[in-house]
Amino acid sequence: MKVLDMTLLDILHQDRLLPLFTPQSVTDGADKLARLQAAGIRAVEITHRSANTLAIFRELHSQFPDLLLGVGTVFTAADVHAFADLGAAFIVSPCLVPDVATACRELSLAYLPGAGTVREVWEAQESGAAAVKIFPGEVLGPAFVRAVKGPLPGIPLLVTGGVQPTRASVGEWLDAGALALGLGSKLFAEPDNMKAVVQDLLTFAHSREATK
Repeated sequence: MKVLDMTLLDILHQDRLLPLFTPQSVTDGADKLARLQAAGIRAVEITHRSANTLAIFRELHSQFPDLLLGVGTVFTAADVHAFADLGAAFIVSPCLVPDVATACRELSLAYLPGAGTVREVWEAQESGAAAVKIFPGEVLGPAFVRAVKGPLPGIPLLVTGGVQPTRASVGEWLDAGALALGLGSKLFAEPDNMKAVVQDLLTFAHSREATK
């Protein structure tokens, strides 16, 4: 199955990993995406933390048509529409933003809002979230994920923050019940070694394909 024939959740159920980064330029973003794609990654979150993100995303989406690219750190409906017009496949926010949730529903875009309490997880799911981002993971810890999965077993959880690019860390979070894990700056700390690290983590993750 081609990547663009798959939904974000299809990919997360199989790969269990979602790399994310803030591109400093088109060149920087293209270099990172090329390395990730060569390693086997099929979906990536581009975080929106500068006035240049829209222009950079336009170029990256054009250069990497076979990757499922989404946008993170989105707080307004206007940004949802702007990035959707450029081909964004999903939207991520650090918390539930009602206007963003509404815009994503109207556009049939997968929305992944952040949550840090059981109530926030439930409210995010009720908003129509495709999955709920557990954030910040380094503060909440795997025990929080395990506790949430008790009363809310059917809600897909994506953990961001505190995930190390190692089998031990990935395994700990997946064992706790996370559907998938967002891998940020630590994944990109050693560019020359990144392909091997990602390939190893994907091999490990594929052996633990999610059942929910």
